[in-house]
Amino acid sequence: MIYLGESFLRQRSDLQGAYNQVLGRLADPRPAAVKNSLQALAERLDPFGVSLTTPLSEQASFRFLQDELTGLEVQSRIMPMIFLSVAALVLHVLIGRLVNQQRTLIGTLRALGYARSTLIRHYLAYGLAVGTIGGLLGIMLGIWLQSAMVAIYRGFYELPGLVAHHYWDLSLIGLAISLLFAALGSLSGVRRATQLQPAEAMRPPAPQRGGHILLESVHPLWRRLNFRWRSILRSVFRNPFRSFVSLLASLIATALIFATFSMIDALDHLMGYEFEQLSHQDLTISLRDPVALAATREIVSLPGISLIEPELLVSCDLVNGPRQKRIAITGLSPDARLHTPLDSQGRRVAIPPRGLILGRKLAEILRLAPGDRVELRPLIGRRIPAEATVAAVVESYLGLAAYADITYLSRLLGEQPLANQLLAKSAGAGIGERLQHQLQQRPAYLGASERRQVLAQLDATFGETMGSMIFVMVLFAGMIAFGSVLNTAMVSLNERQQEIGTLRVIGYSSLQVSGLFFGESLLLNTLGMALGLYGGVLLSHGLSLLYSTELYRFPAIILPGTLLISALLMLLFLLLAQGLVYLIIRRLNWLESLKVKE
Repeated sequence: MIYLGESFLRQRSDLQGAYNQVLGRLADPRPAAVKNSLQALAERLDPFGVSLTTPLSEQASFRFLQDELTGLEVQSRIMPMIFLSVAALVLHVLIGRLVNQQRTLIGTLRALGYARSTLIRHYLAYGLAVGTIGGLLGIMLGIWLQSAMVAIYRGFYELPGLVAHHYWDLSLIGLAISLLFAALGSLSGVRRATQLQPAEAMRPPAPQRGGHILLESVHPLWRRLNFRWRSILRSVFRNPFRSFVSLLASLIATALIFATFSMIDALDHLMGYEFEQLSHQDLTISLRDPVALAATREIVSLPGISLIEPELLVSCDLVNGPRQKRIAITGLSPDARLHTPLDSQGRRVAIPPRGLILGRKLAEILRLAPGDRVELRPLIGRRIPAEATVAAVVESYLGLAAYADITYLSRLLGEQPLANQLLAKSAGAGIGERLQHQLQQRPAYLGASERRQVLAQLDATFGETMGSMIFVMVLFAGMIAFGSVLNTAMVSLNERQQEIGTLRVIGYSSLQVSGLFFGESLLLNTLGMALGLYGGVLLSHGLSLLYSTELYRFPAIILPGTLLISALLMLLFLLLAQGLVYLIIRRLNWLESLKVKE
């Protein structure tokens, strides 16, 4: 933007005492009051030609930022709930195992007269310590993420006054929520500790329930399994809750990873659709005022121009009963080749001689379908309302689209065929200096933009934002997967120390013993990944509904390559966790584990 002094601009433009825009603030900001005030102002100024009245809530920049903040608000509620719920489940398994380990100690303390409240505080402190440390680390990570996101938004929306602040009230709320979920995850183990009677707790715990599992009744299948897989399956089915937690964590992590990468695919599809399939021009030339179509033909003779197509953009109100929307209708030539609306199947839609073609989102807002009638109120020209038929509904992902025949739209304005925008096919790489100079010599010329340059700028901007989001989401999903696999393996290791020692005595190597745990983890996490990919598809469709606004829509794009990448990333996290388990097994003192403990 360039700002100039009012008096200087009037003198240089020879427009003494002239205005073409009025800005104002209203004492009553309610939507109904704003609408009535703007209508009264428009009627009062009608003799001077009011082409557009726009409240703040309908300005493009305001709506874009508002939609973005709404999406962030929804994510800030959904994502933490997912992570905290998984953390509570993992903590439930951990505290429960800790209580089982220390049951003899609990019974001794109860026999010595320690109250239940003392034991409650003791074991609840484990969970609260985890919640406190995790909450504080989360606050520090959140401050860093806030600074990074503010920097991105400051550059994207050009808000120089946007700076990162630390909000102590939000930090305290976040810490309180972390402590709440930590306490919920610890409650079951705490309750188990307080319910143990001293005489019962001082005895060693009864062996785990054995017996056959369901698969053992399938004799043909069970006989074909070797000792390793029988041991794995028995461990999985005899600890259903622990297996469920591992499966759920894998499912959630995989779904988050896939949904994140799916958003990138959706953005690529959106850009390709809008700038490659719909638009084929190299240059978009804007004119100051609508001109006759004959006056645009001499542009073709300019150096570097091989094809010109006229467009007419007209601001109109579309009214269907109580529903009304103000948009710009694009008038196209019947044989347009540089801007070609497409249906849901990707087929070109012919521009009808009469009637309108609406974008799907606009048709949903106005509740219109092909064949319906809609009232059209132009805001320029004669501004005489007319009725138009909806000829077709097309796909669009940016803005609210509406198309009509350029001659038909000009007649509604009471004019001969007009154009206020030209689409040009350039013979060169873009708009050269010579072509720029020739265009600037024409009084009607207002400006020009290159499609490739606009696409590159949007791709770079969204690429930076999406890159940050991918890193954060994959990092968090990896923490869920790695932490869950490691925690489950550690609990299982602790429970089966004598079994591990026995296997080592009879000749099993550390690698073979760790293979039992890896097989168990692989079985659960493979099933979790399979369900997680399906969950990721559902989540992608949910996010496409969340990001379905008037300004932009993200389609749900499901690509086999993205499914494969998500599964491979999850497998990498699984291998990292199992590598750590192998190191623990290798260092385990298996002779000590075989000793009978009284």
